[in-house]
Amino acid sequence: MGTTRSKPGNKTERERLRHQLLGSGCPPARIAVEMAARWQFNLRQAWRYTHGLSQTEVAARCNDLVGDGRAPMTGKRISEYEAWPQRGLRPTVHVLALLARVYGTVPRALLGDDELPLLPESERLVLDQLPQPGTTAVPPEPASVAETEPFGPAAVRAAAHASGLHAERAEVTEVGAITLEQLDHDVVQLARSYILTQPAEIFGELIRVRDRVYQLLRRRAHPAQQSHLYLLAGQTCGLLASASMELGCYGAAAEQSRAAWVYAEVIGHNGLKAWLRGTQALIAFWSGNPREAATLAESGREYLQRGTGFVRLCNIESRAWAHLGDIRETRKVIGMGHQARERATEPDQLHDLVGGEFGFDEARQFFCNAGAWVQVGKPVPAIEAAERALRLYATDAERNRRYGGEASARLEMTDGYLATRDLDAAGASLHPVISTAATTGVAQLATRLSEICATLNTPLYRNSREARELAERIRTHPALTNH
Repeated sequence: MGTTRSKPGNKTERERLRHQLLGSGCPPARIAVEMAARWQFNLRQAWRYTHGLSQTEVAARCNDLVGDGRAPMTGKRISEYEAWPQRGLRPTVHVLALLARVYGTVPRALLGDDELPLLPESERLVLDQLPQPGTTAVPPEPASVAETEPFGPAAVRAAAHASGLHAERAEVTEVGAITLEQLDHDVVQLARSYILTQPAEIFGELIRVRDRVYQLLRRRAHPAQQSHLYLLAGQTCGLLASASMELGCYGAAAEQSRAAWVYAEVIGHNGLKAWLRGTQALIAFWSGNPREAATLAESGREYLQRGTGFVRLCNIESRAWAHLGDIRETRKVIGMGHQARERATEPDQLHDLVGGEFGFDEARQFFCNAGAWVQVGKPVPAIEAAERALRLYATDAERNRRYGGEASARLEMTDGYLATRDLDAAGASLHPVISTAATTGVAQLATRLSEICATLNTPLYRNSREARELAERIRTHPALTNH
């Protein structure tokens, strides 16, 4: 009777090789590479076998690290990540970072050279900023006593020495607390300065701070410090996305927002995810895709169900539904935004404590309401909302006013008055905007002024001398003459 040959790379062979190489002092990275080369495992499988773990055990350690039981990792999911790219599921950078923590390596070490090009460009960008194979990695999550095998006194002492060596290396960091504190200060100042100036004036400083964060991400750091740096990277890329959008570079804005999203995903920061969904919705809106904008804003409420961030998402969504002509949805989300504003909640770190461009004050809320009501043909509530926004802007301290906020509210008010055929009131509301060149840098100003000129050229006003004179005054504004 013939004997059945064992499959190459079976558990017995893997364990024999693992103990042999460990006994000779080989590091885990060398063992993983040897297993991958000898038995054609991909690197995610090879690293798991290097630590002698089952897929279920890896999933359990991932869940312990995340500390979120709502969507636990499973052994089947680990199997799908290991089967990719031939089949299964592509691991995100967040998943790779999680597995790297379990295995005591870096995320890039879990991908073959042929797999890296299959990742989205935004995720490859993040991987480029992470520690690369060959750098010191965090120690792997320790095995439980039940997972270890009985060893003699010499092996026990060797294990203790190895633990001490790892702990000694883990203590070392190249990222100082003062450096992180300074970067926190820089990002807060940039977010708050952003609303007071034109985006072109702050763009260079945003790049400087982002690049400094990228440099630090290449250094050895504790896990908490790395998470802190990813948050800073997400915030700076998010602000760059907003600035790019306001400068009319929508493709660049979308790319910046995708990079920021990956950082938020790596650290599981729901507040930043909610803000980024809103920003992506704005990019879609101003790119001429209101339906996509509505979908993105609505999806952002999955990450934040209350507070300032929720109010912001509702108002962005209302503008999108208004452009789609859906009065019912517009009215609904405007109401949801006001209800959320009235409910007392704990301040959100990003939207409330950092604030600035990450915030969303009541004046901005009423300005958005005015724009939505105008779009769905409700000029009276639009005028009332714009008046409320202007009263709020008038009472704010100068340092808290949003650059262009009053001008934007006046543009919506002008549209409202034109819809009610009150040309005198329209001219009066628009006068502070077109009588000064200081408003030139207001986002989308040229577009909005052109739209008002188009309204003044409709049959309703075509025979009006006052309408022609107002249109001529608008056309002499630098925003249009330089456009």
